[in-house]
Amino acid sequence: MSRSSRRDARQFQNTYSWLYPEKKCKTVTFIVTHQCNLRCSYCYEGHKSGKRMDLETAKKCVDLLFAEDARNSELVNKTDANGLIIEFIGGEPFLETDLIDRTMEYFLDRAIELEHRWAARYMINISTNGTLGDDPKVQQFMCKYAGRLSIGVTIDGDKAAHDACRVDCDGCGSYDRAIKMFRQTGGEAGERHTKYTIAPGNLHLFAGSVRHLCLEEGVDTLNCNCVYEEGWTIGHARELYRQLVEVSDMLRESGADTWVSILDWEAGEPLPDTDTQNWCGGDGRMLAFDVDGTVLPCMRYSTISIPEEEQPVYRIGDADSGIAVRADDARRLAELRSITRQSQSDQRCLDCPIASGCAWCTAYNYQRTGTPNRRVTYICEMHKARVLAQCYHHNMLSLQDPGHRPKRMHIPRDWAVEIIGAEEYERLLELERRAHGCTRMGNNSAKTPEVEGA
Repeated sequence: MSRSSRRDARQFQNTYSWLYPEKKCKTVTFIVTHQCNLRCSYCYEGHKSGKRMDLETAKKCVDLLFAEDARNSELVNKTDANGLIIEFIGGEPFLETDLIDRTMEYFLDRAIELEHRWAARYMINISTNGTLGDDPKVQQFMCKYAGRLSIGVTIDGDKAAHDACRVDCDGCGSYDRAIKMFRQTGGEAGERHTKYTIAPGNLHLFAGSVRHLCLEEGVDTLNCNCVYEEGWTIGHARELYRQLVEVSDMLRESGADTWVSILDWEAGEPLPDTDTQNWCGGDGRMLAFDVDGTVLPCMRYSTISIPEEEQPVYRIGDADSGIAVRADDARRLAELRSITRQSQSDQRCLDCPIASGCAWCTAYNYQRTGTPNRRVTYICEMHKARVLAQCYHHNMLSLQDPGHRPKRMHIPRDWAVEIIGAEEYERLLELERRAHGCTRMGNNSAKTPEVEGA
């Protein structure tokens, strides 16, 4: 596979923004199957079945995209969808490789026939568990669309961490199969990325997993987050802090140039009242087709995740009638587009001094509360632990390099002490004081202050 074929969808979006600053690239998701050959313990798709998208439905979905663009609709238009990322997901999407291939052939035939901009301005993105990488059909598909294809293989760290949660239907771990495909599709230096989902079952293995991914697998972008579902405890928060401090020390001491999203600087700051942004794109900004052609605000609303006996399908259209054409579909889309940070949040969240970076899933909100406009906060304690670890991480880096931006601790003392104890909290305060003093001296200081050990 050529180097160009290993560009990820995010890089495609970034390049697109540079080429067309006034226009955007839109991701449209096709859920091609409700079946999967794994049974990951933390998977939110808890209602797998034999349901699959057939080719006629896929064609209708493709036709709908072109029709929506032609009428310059709210979700598909020449500005917001000047370029297109066509995402295939499941279940496990490579269980339906033939369908994906034929859908792309139809899409390109239609784009060429219509002399449409998408004939050149498109990319394919596939999220996979990586276990079917040796399938000849998968190999042929990857070669056929090389240069236009981004493959995202989920690797939950080293073998122990990955196999702790990501098992097949027989209970066997999937690491050996997944890592093989990851190495094949992961890209070269500057392009190797994966996603690590932190769940109660693998939290205690996180630091070792990051070490493995960074130092042994050469991952330079590691997107990781705690699951949003209920089940986190204050004990988990304490363990997350310990794990993240260990990751911070490893990154600093090894010199690894890996971006670990959970240690990103931006989280843990107060948000002004003028910040009304909903965190999640499942509020009418995204678009997904379920296996039967139902149009959803994102794939998380699918019945593979939210069965109809739990909540009614939160549809905004279908491949036959269009998007927001029916009155009930239009009403739901309008509801989604009206959601703000303020409209869905309790006052304690609005007053939170470390609100930035605290994430939520709009579809999960709907699943648990019956409305997408009411926020659930099961990850609250994990966010606090993350913010404390970020303060440690960035202030330690600032002491090592005065050019690195230090971080203020906005977290209240009682919140912090409950997670890390009074002694560790005082150590973080002293670290913050020294880091900000170092920054004021900047590069004019005669000597960088000695970095304390972890």
